[in-house]
Amino acid sequence: MADIAGILDAVKAEGMSAALRYTEAYDGVSMKPEEVFFDPLSVPAARVAADVQEAIDRAIDQVRRFHKAVAPRGTVLSAGSGLEVEERWIPFRRVGLYVPNGQFPLVSSLIMTAVPAMEAGVGAIVVALAPRPRAGLGAVWLYALQRLGIREVVRLGGAQAIAALGYGLEGLDPVDFIAGPGNRYVTEAKMELERRGVVGVDGYAGPSEVLLIANDLEWADAVWADLAAQAEHDQMARAELVTTNSELARWVERRAANLPPGMGTITVTIVASLAEAVDWANQRAPEHLGLMGEDAEALASSIFTAGALFIGPMAGQALGDYVAGPSHVLPTGGRGRFQSGLTTRSFCRRMSVIRAAWSLDRDLLQAGMRLAELEGLQAHRDSLALRQQWQEAKNDGTDG
Repeated sequence: MADIAGILDAVKAEGMSAALRYTEAYDGVSMKPEEVFFDPLSVPAARVAADVQEAIDRAIDQVRRFHKAVAPRGTVLSAGSGLEVEERWIPFRRVGLYVPNGQFPLVSSLIMTAVPAMEAGVGAIVVALAPRPRAGLGAVWLYALQRLGIREVVRLGGAQAIAALGYGLEGLDPVDFIAGPGNRYVTEAKMELERRGVVGVDGYAGPSEVLLIANDLEWADAVWADLAAQAEHDQMARAELVTTNSELARWVERRAANLPPGMGTITVTIVASLAEAVDWANQRAPEHLGLMGEDAEALASSIFTAGALFIGPMAGQALGDYVAGPSHVLPTGGRGRFQSGLTTRSFCRRMSVIRAAWSLDRDLLQAGMRLAELEGLQAHRDSLALRQQWQEAKNDGTDG
């Protein structure tokens, strides 16, 4: 693995010169500093095929609709006795989105990260897109960026892009939070910046994965389609069928033996019962979990750990990758046991707000004072006692 810590340190110390040096070394692209930054809204509107435009527009609208509905709205609780407590959601001031830019324009990853950030109310969004040798940004990228209203694009990739987002560059202010999928170098750079306390990150992005629970040969084609779609990501991708049906298992295994080069791994696990299949799935906590067959809805209530759950033969994982609405940026590697997918809440921090009136319950103050005494914190007790004295003075009509 590349020296991720060294790249981060170099970009922090040297700024643009280090970022450009690593870009030439790893991406094979030589750029001038003024070529790194780009405002998509400063150029004429991109022209793409009508069906491409319609597909991007429809995906953005669907993802926005979902995230607008689930955006956090905060809670205020009047606890009585002169006390009011509040949970306030505060969007990050400035966010960086890393979007892979390989052989094909992965505009879905841009949509699935930018729209939740926008619906959360993030102040400014910076998109990092790696430059490609002898290739410009491309009309599809430009249309999607313009459609989303993105004003800051940084043409950097890899760990140097993460360093630039976290530490800033000449002409680029640092961000508070970085989200978006990437390869292992990008992931390690994000995690290292989080360990250093430089930025928050959305989570660990490992190889893509799906687990399907299915028993009926009737849905064999749909089972294979979803397994193959997941394996298509790359050689590290993992797709697994869990079934009680040995005939379905053999059918999938025969097809999996003839996968084209470059695809991931497809495996089959035979279990004795659907209850065992559910236990297996909850232990694995897969990124995507699909349920097919007449028992799908009943089984769904027993699933607790999947990054995203797809119920029924019509709910293929590719639907979630593009147009269902929830973000396709999901926990992998079993982290669904304690992490969730990207959403509007990912781009906010929670802050507790406490208000106390002069009528604050004396018993509540005294309970706090007693707890402070138990813990041996006299100054804490004195702080509460002072408020009690103010109350007494106010009730007596004298100055506190």
